[in-house]
Amino acid sequence: AYQGGMMWKMQAGMGDTVFTPLYQVLKKRGVKVKFFHKVEELIPDGDTIGEIRLTQQLSLSTPHYDPLVNVKGLDCWPSEPNYQYIAPAEAALLQDNDINLESFWSNWPELYQKKFNKPLPVVSLKQGVDFDQVVFGISVAALPHLCPKLLAQSPALKATSDNVKAVVTQAYQVWLTKTVEQLGWSDWPKDGQAPVLSGFTEPFDTWAPMDQLLPREDWPPAMAPKNVSYFCSAMTIKAFPPPTDYSFPATCAARVKEGAINQLGTQIYALWPNAGTLNSFHWEWLVAEPDRSGENRFDSQFWRANIDPSERYVLSLVGSSRYRLDTNGSGFKNLYLTGDWIKTGLNAGCVEAATMAGMQTARAISGYPAVIRGEKDF
Repeated sequence: AYQGGMMWKMQAGMGDTVFTPLYQVLKKRGVKVKFFHKVEELIPDGDTIGEIRLTQQLSLSTPHYDPLVNVKGLDCWPSEPNYQYIAPAEAALLQDNDINLESFWSNWPELYQKKFNKPLPVVSLKQGVDFDQVVFGISVAALPHLCPKLLAQSPALKATSDNVKAVVTQAYQVWLTKTVEQLGWSDWPKDGQAPVLSGFTEPFDTWAPMDQLLPREDWPPAMAPKNVSYFCSAMTIKAFPPPTDYSFPATCAARVKEGAINQLGTQIYALWPNAGTLNSFHWEWLVAEPDRSGENRFDSQFWRANIDPSERYVLSLVGSSRYRLDTNGSGFKNLYLTGDWIKTGLNAGCVEAATMAGMQTARAISGYPAVIRGEKDF
């Protein structure tokens, strides 16, 4: 739970400080990880999970895939696949078309079919042959897409899907040649801790300088930033299009970029009075390639819309906690739920709740750990 502080700032990226060590421990223990398999549906067989249907997204050129890259001595989870392990023709097709294999709106199956004149391979895992127990670690917003037959059979799981909601979020990050103090933010607490601020303008109401990450990043000396600032907020999506609307991710990303440029250009002076005035921003303060100028320097920054069902942020709406299930409360004997959307001692979207949930799943299967800190707090 809190363990000395209400919030903790990661000292490197979340993938590198949380998921990489978990992956490395599992690998050392002999766990086999099959990358590039997309879950399509869980199929019930009475009160158990009888089948899991997947799509194998690509072929590997080597027997084993290494997902990590090393940055200044730290094993990191990259934002793109390590293409050198992928079959060359498929890797080229992925890169040439800038394919995101994790996207709900990816046209990869159609491109693959057209290029290789065959569909992507389908994988069917059978109970008693390929698995005995199932740990479902995908987020709650994916339930209607991956588990329609389960929801039709289990009132409890259906109630969770209907009442434990998740929201699309958006974020951008900027690297600057000025420190937070030089930007004009002077309201530092006595202990010197950098601010975490919310309630700013929309569409990005939350700001946190994350300068503690800079030593982990590998910048050319001439471009070394003095500040990296994170901005984020919820993002309103009136309706989600079908998976065949392949332009949807790009449309959402463009909307995030537009909002970020507008905030920097017209609003950020309220936080950073030295960075400009109303309708003016020192774009030259953004770390970018020398040939970029003005607003175009933002193209060297980072922004994204978290639109996929598995990416959306799990909410803690009033009255929703009673619909959160125990890890083994789905109504199916061999199915265990885990993630920050099940019932833990911290019913909120965060890595602490997800960790509690994982430990609860482990205990339900193996009896260990007997004690989970914070499990009964709320």
